[in-house]
Amino acid sequence: MSPKTITHVKASPLRLAAEATGEEAFIAVIDACLRHADANLPAVLDGQIEGIHQMRVAFRRLRSGLKIFRPLVSREASVEQVEDIRWLNGFLGPARDWDVFLDEGMAVVFSHFPRKRGLILFRSKAEDIRQFHHRALREALAEPRYSLLLQRFADWLERRAWREVCHDKQSERLADPVRAFAIPLLERDHRRVVKQGDLFAELSAEQRHRLRIRIKQLRYAQDFFNSLYETATVRRYLDALSKLQDCLGVMNDISVARRLLDEAGLRSVSAARQVIEGWYGCRLDIHERQFAEVWQQFLACERPWKV
Repeated sequence: MSPKTITHVKASPLRLAAEATGEEAFIAVIDACLRHADANLPAVLDGQIEGIHQMRVAFRRLRSGLKIFRPLVSREASVEQVEDIRWLNGFLGPARDWDVFLDEGMAVVFSHFPRKRGLILFRSKAEDIRQFHHRALREALAEPRYSLLLQRFADWLERRAWREVCHDKQSERLADPVRAFAIPLLERDHRRVVKQGDLFAELSAEQRHRLRIRIKQLRYAQDFFNSLYETATVRRYLDALSKLQDCLGVMNDISVARRLLDEAGLRSVSAARQVIEGWYGCRLDIHERQFAEVWQQFLACERPWKV
């Protein structure tokens, strides 16, 4: 019998029963995120870049799920869980940031300047830094704390431990149908995105970063509740959100790139850094111009919970 091929695993579509309660939906969302994360452990330990990506996505979705359901499960009830996620993201984040920077952001620059000495030296050092972060991630996942993280979450879900600290109104809302929870939440988050996005041209870099986070949170929330709504409308809405996120993601990539260049010790006066920052500046200009078009596409989309 041939050995099983190790590969990354994408998140499976979440199916919520139409009659599910808010609490049942919360358990299903958190459990699905944990399963998605752990399914990618073999690929991460095998050094696969996409495995790291998928595990990071899983823990980002997990953290977002905890935040989305805070009206039902308070922050106080999940303090230890959030701290565990923060610990692991301290290893997943740097590993993924260097992967994106080298394989997506810098690939074109390296191919255009294959013999530029400063870039060749930087690429070699950057690869060393990337491998350092990959090793640190694998070592963290081999620690007992990772296994305990999963076990604590599983026990927490099984015991429904948040009930120990919730007040009467929260207890009532936990038993309400998930649709009663999802519709006002999605509408509120949609309106917040629209309010900020309409002012895009006036937003500072920091405000645009916050808009990107709001869009990502709305996208995750809609993704969690997809099965409650009509498929084609959901697909168009999520596609529009994804395009917005991509536009704003390039703007975020610039700030990440500067941080990574600092970590690599590449001085601002070096020719290599000037080439890299110039390339990112050009990408930013292109995506800023694209945002207006993508924004109008988003505004034209029907909201799945309104159909």
